[in-house]
Amino acid sequence: MRDYREKEVKGMVAIWNPRRIPTFIHDTVTVRMTSDKKGQSLSLSAGNFLIEIPLEQVQDIIKVSERSEG
Repeated sequence: MRDYREKEVKGMVAIWNPRRIPTFIHDTVTVRMTSDKKGQSLSLSAGNFLIEIPLEQVQDIIKVSERSEG
């Protein structure tokens, strides 16, 4: 079974020119997560840019923390 989730968040994109001077653009970033029998993927897109990675390769650095109330 395929699972697809998408959410838009406020984010930032940095673009470096040839002289290594960055331009920062605050924009909406679309986050997508897909899971099916082939695996899981995470993608981030903003404007004309898209980055997609297999989620399994970064599971060791992703940690969900729960905040205790009280």
